[in-house]
Amino acid sequence: MRCKLAFLVFGLAVAMAVAQDAPARAQQPQENEPKQAQQAPETPIERWNRMSPEERERELAKLPPERARLIRQRLRRYNQMQPDEQEKLRERYETFAQLPPAEQEIVRARLREFRQLPVERRIAVNRAVQALRALPPNQREARMNRASSAAGSRHKSNKSSTT
Repeated sequence: MRCKLAFLVFGLAVAMAVAQDAPARAQQPQENEPKQAQQAPETPIERWNRMSPEERERELAKLPPERARLIRQRLRRYNQMQPDEQEKLRERYETFAQLPPAEQEIVRARLREFRQLPVERRIAVNRAVQALRALPPNQREARMNRASSAAGSRHKSNKSSTT
C-alpha cells in the first residue's frame, strides 16, 4: 500500500511538473500556428456561466441527471469562490488545455486514481504535492528523482520477495 501511495504521489507530481512546463512549451513557435498571439481558451465553466439561466437548464436537461447535478454543483462552487481563486482555477485550466492530449490523459488518470483514495490518503497526497509545488523547480526535480528511485527500488524488492 505504501508503494502504491509513493507511485501515486510521484505520478501526481510528474503530472503537475508537466503541467507547469506547458506554458514554456506553448511559448515555443509552432510551425502551423499563426504568428499572432492566441487568446486564452474559454473554460467550460465560463461557457456555462455565459448562458442565460433558461438556456443553461435546457442544456442540462439533455444530460444524464447525475452529470447535470455535478455541473450545477461545480458552477455553484465556482461562483462562490473569491475572484483570485477563480483566476487560479482559470490558469490551471489554461495550463491543462495547453498539454498535448496524451499528457492530458495522464493527468486525468492520476486525478481519477487520487479521487479513489480514502480521504486520509488524499489529505496526505495533497500535502505532499503542495510541498513539491512550493519547491523551486530544480529542488522539485531532484526530490521527484529521489522518490522515483526509492519507489522503483521498493517495487523491485517487493517483486523479488513474492517470486
